[in-house]
Amino acid sequence: MRAEDPHIRPQKETPARFLDHRGQAVEEVYGYVQGWLDAHPKGSIYVGSDSKVRGEWVKYSTVVCLWDVGRGVWELHQNEVLPKPKDAYSRLWEEVNRAVETANLLRGLGEVTVHVDINADPRFKSHPLYDASIGFITALGYKAAGKPFSWAASCGAHRHCQ
Repeated sequence: MRAEDPHIRPQKETPARFLDHRGQAVEEVYGYVQGWLDAHPKGSIYVGSDSKVRGEWVKYSTVVCLWDVGRGVWELHQNEVLPKPKDAYSRLWEEVNRAVETANLLRGLGEVTVHVDINADPRFKSHPLYDASIGFITALGYKAAGKPFSWAASCGAHRHCQ
């Protein structure tokens, strides 16, 4: 099967890997981030996820953003293309789950902030999931942010799923 867009390739059996800024596979995300934190002790960890629908397929992108104030952001990203879920809320909740799963990979390294591409403003379609997603993330022990403060999701992950 092929997606309508030639840039989207559905993935079936191999799990998506995280890649660094050079496109090199990162086999062990925990170790990579631990090494980065050793070199940048004042650095912070942010995780975000976003998705893009194209026809019957959805491209999910998840990022780990490592921010050292004054020195910039290092980023790991992961892309996966899957069949489109039945509704937009299922797709948005999958973004939340992917961000949380990635944050769980980093548990024990320090404070992790999970950014979701869900809007705090009730005028937006994603808003009905806002309280549930922020509550879910904070109940797991992470800091959480939604739009308009979720730059790791709305900028970092968004760029990779376009």
